[in-house]
Amino acid sequence: MKIKIAILFFTIALASCQSKQATKSSVDTTLAAKREPANVLPANFKFSLYIAATGLNAKPIDSWTLDTTGTITIHTSRQTSHGKYQDLNAIAALDPPDADSLRMLIRMGKLYAIDSNDLNQQCAGDEHYILKIVPLAATPVLEVSFDACAADYNLLLEPQRRYFRKFIDWWERMRVKYRPVQAE
Repeated sequence: MKIKIAILFFTIALASCQSKQATKSSVDTTLAAKREPANVLPANFKFSLYIAATGLNAKPIDSWTLDTTGTITIHTSRQTSHGKYQDLNAIAALDPPDADSLRMLIRMGKLYAIDSNDLNQQCAGDEHYILKIVPLAATPVLEVSFDACAADYNLLLEPQRRYFRKFIDWWERMRVKYRPVQAE
């Protein structure tokens, strides 16, 4: 009889330890899932992007509208040799590697989910950017306005901080590569 009672207590003790351990591991899994949100956008997501820059410090004013197909509508200006500004409008197509880089930056850096309060750094004499990313899915639209120095001085956390800097670098390269040229 004493052996049966000892086995019963031992079985109850084991069962209670197992249930506490199972509860703890499911709570840990739930917390880990909350800490690292899943990437909402699929690898082939569709989007529209608008970016504009004020054109300070000898840079021309630029305004781009771009869609998932890689078609860019560019509105820019340039200073002629006579000192007057001339507006240039153009349509271009992003090269596939450039389009893939942009899609990766937006998706992996979760740039579509930036909080505009994290980009409120203002610097005197710096270009001012307006950025709008519209994922064509159930996610909210990103619409932010910031100074160029926000690429380095912002309140974004990783990985958004790193990818935001890379996005601004991408934009600067594309401004040079796809700028329309018109002879005087």
